[in-house]
Amino acid sequence: MSKVNEQTYLTVREVSDYLGVSQTAVYELTHSQDFPVFRIGSRVRIPKEAFLAWVDMKTHISPNLRSYMASM
Repeated sequence: MSKVNEQTYLTVREVSDYLGVSQTAVYELTHSQDFPVFRIGSRVRIPKEAFLAWVDMKTHISPNLRSYMASM
């Protein structure tokens, strides 16, 4: 596997480690309509940038905290 591929896509295990959930929970997420997933046969890969955007979209940050973070 090339370095570009390793940097571009995450495995279920990597997403599991990042989120602190089981691999089973990640596999369940891969069946959600809005979760970014790439399948080749039985292999599941998660596009890294799309995954990070999904996490950002699903993370609730209050408007006050968002303003504070923007001013830093």
